Amino acid sequence: MRWVALPAGIVILLWTLLDVLRTLVMPRAARGRFRLSRILFRPVWQPWRWIGVRRKTIQSRERVLAAAAPVFFFLLLFGWVSLALLAYALILWSPAFVHGLGRSDGSFGDALYSSGSSLFTLGIGSGAATGWTRAIVVLAGANGLGLFAVVIAYLPVLYQAFNRREVGVLLLDARAGSPPSGPELLHRMGSAGMASALPELFAEWERWVADVLESHMSYPILSLFRSPHDNTSWVTSLGSVLDAATLMLTAVDGEPDERAKLLYGTGVHAVEDLYYYLRLTEREAVIQRDEFESVLEDMKDDGFSIRPVDDAFARFTEKRAKYAPRLDALAVLLAAPPGLWIGDRSYLGARTAH
Repeated sequence: MRWVALPAGIVILLWTLLDVLRTLVMPRAARGRFRLSRILFRPVWQPWRWIGVRRKTIQSRERVLAAAAPVFFFLLLFGWVSLALLAYALILWSPAFVHGLGRSDGSFGDALYSSGSSLFTLGIGSGAATGWTRAIVVLAGANGLGLFAVVIAYLPVLYQAFNRREVGVLLLDARAGSPPSGPELLHRMGSAGMASALPELFAEWERWVADVLESHMSYPILSLFRSPHDNTSWVTSLGSVLDAATLMLTAVDGEPDERAKLLYGTGVHAVEDLYYYLRLTEREAVIQRDEFESVLEDMKDDGFSIRPVDDAFARFTEKRAKYAPRLDALAVLLAAPPGLWIGDRSYLGARTAH
């Protein structure tokens, strides 16, 4: 059966190298069912999430969940290295190359040892390779160096994108509370006489949303990296500014704010793309009428000119339905600290954050 070792090794090697390139190098979302990151994601994250959300305190919960991203990254790296190791072992074990391994008994274990020695550029194989086997050994060494070089170059890009995301999340904390919410954002800005600054804020968050969409679609592992600050999450932050923009478009009387329109459009696009990429299922995300009326009363007290309640509620419900069920599914999947209208509050005992 050794004759199948060579084609099998070549297929595994090409698939592994392509998966590394699509995950770490290509600046776009790499789709496909048979990708290592997609294969590992739910088997690793779902049990980890199950354990994390059952911790007794928020601090211990966040410690457990925060460890998932680096563990997942190293499992991904381990998977690539293991597949490359197996691929070169199969190639070296095949009849075409096994006789060129030097002092070798021709066993698969010896081929695996030579593969590891070459891949990690240790140079401690069982003997000097001869013939065409030398080319395979050199190629394995080059692949090993290349893989680790790409990973080392990948980490700074990953953390730069993470830092840009978290700067926006942290700046929103003083404006929208912790966890943030759209009504709280409008309340604080309105009561402080800063309602006129909302268009500028929406413009900043339009750019933030575009950056998050680009980075999280290119490097999906970023979704698992949690905010280092208590009760904050990029998911609830995104939901809070979208809720604020939607309230401005539907509840405030007069001409709709163009900046709010642009933020709403960009946000709906981002939520939709992330939702379909992660293959989620929509959740029910209904705002009760009395809760909405209470928010309108607060907005009126803060100086906003409000539409009639029936009209505002119908408009708000229609617009929010385009992103809220999908955003809620994303928040639940990532166990984001729930905000006023976003996320799963059940495991926190329906703790109110507003």
